Amino acid sequence: MKLKLLWAAVALALSPQILSAQSLDEDLCNDNLDEAKRSYEEGQLEEVGDLIRDCLANKKAFPVKAKREEGYKLLTESYLFRNDLDDATRSFEELLKINPLYEADSLNPNNSYDLIYLSRTYRHKPLISIYANIGANNSRLQILETYNVDNNNRRSENYNTFMLGVSGAIGVEMPIWRDFTLALEGNFALRSYRGIDSMFLSPSSQTPTQFEQLYSNLQFDERQYWIDIPLMLRYEHYFKRYKKVIPYAYIGGAPNFLLSASMVNIQRSTTRESDGGGAVVGGERSFVIAGSGLKGEVQTGETNNDRLSLRESFNISLLAGAGAKIRVGHDFVIIEARYNRFLMNSVNRENRYSNPELLYEYGHVDNDFRMDNYSLTIGFEKSFYKPRKKRQYNEVFINRRLNKIISKEKRNAKRTTDSELKQELNSFVRELERDQPGIIEDVRRGRASSKVIDEIKDKASEIKKK
Repeated sequence: MKLKLLWAAVALALSPQILSAQSLDEDLCNDNLDEAKRSYEEGQLEEVGDLIRDCLANKKAFPVKAKREEGYKLLTESYLFRNDLDDATRSFEELLKINPLYEADSLNPNNSYDLIYLSRTYRHKPLISIYANIGANNSRLQILETYNVDNNNRRSENYNTFMLGVSGAIGVEMPIWRDFTLALEGNFALRSYRGIDSMFLSPSSQTPTQFEQLYSNLQFDERQYWIDIPLMLRYEHYFKRYKKVIPYAYIGGAPNFLLSASMVNIQRSTTRESDGGGAVVGGERSFVIAGSGLKGEVQTGETNNDRLSLRESFNISLLAGAGAKIRVGHDFVIIEARYNRFLMNSVNRENRYSNPELLYEYGHVDNDFRMDNYSLTIGFEKSFYKPRKKRQYNEVFINRRLNKIISKEKRNAKRTTDSELKQELNSFVRELERDQPGIIEDVRRGRASSKVIDEIKDKASEIKKK
């Protein structure tokens, strides 16, 4: 019996809140918003908050973002006209949570000057963004030093046949200063190139007295799988009028980790110039030349040298790129072109001659080379926003700067032996201390910015120059 009475008491106590929540619905909130507009136009400013405050706090009853944005804008305007800056700021920040890109249009006659000024004090850039992209790449080799099994002076090589690879990345980006951002990325890339080598051989072994020239043509594709971790400094250009597209450029560097590499479709053919015949030597083969199970160097007691890695597993690259972000709502589609310049030799010099099949059957020895890589990608960037004051409108920052000026000029007044200068500096300090709260208030409202600090410093300098 006591338990039933307790539950009845709890239900009775909660019934006003339950009825209130049930009584709020979308139609009622839309009617309240219309009524709040009329109250605002008639100067009944206190009624604005009473009519829509509960609806704005209840997302289920007032689910349409555009309506809630309109409601918070109206509520902010009403607080500004009542000179309630704290509540106006809180209301405007709720508006920015709904629409982080909102800026009060100065050309709209329905926007008050106070709302326009307040809007200018906030950042509209993401606090942090995450992105992913995918695309194609092409690798170009730079030969550092040539090696061969025959005369290096009588050969023809081509390592820059156009071949496509695949690139994909996930990354995070955050602003650091003005229009500069810092981006950290994890990149997976399949990079490929084709090697074609025409080698001069000795006269025919079948007719050694006839010194016919024979040529051996070697062709293979190499596929390398990489993980890169680039760190990039980006500059983004924001157009004042056109804000749908944000072009950017960046530079950076990355450690590069080779997961595996394979030489595939290896084929060597010999062609006799006299009769135009051709013979394929060894057929098409594939070899894993770097990766899991292959050793970077000879171990003690190791005799299976053909299991040594022919590639260095680590490299360092510099990179540069440019792209554009195309705004889609609060997020972006990104298109980007990038250039990677690997700085180190890709070949493991210690193991250059360690694979007997490549060496003796195909007559192949690696040249020292480094790689350049070009890529074009498309992706999507998800942005996360938080209402934040611009630095030039940050009242804490401005107040700290004002206090430093006051302390400095007080010290100057004490040190000077010029009585007239001492009097002017003391008067300047008293005036600044008197005006300080008003300056901070104007900064919070957006009517003043950090430029006021430079003006005050100039005024102090003029006094000391007299």
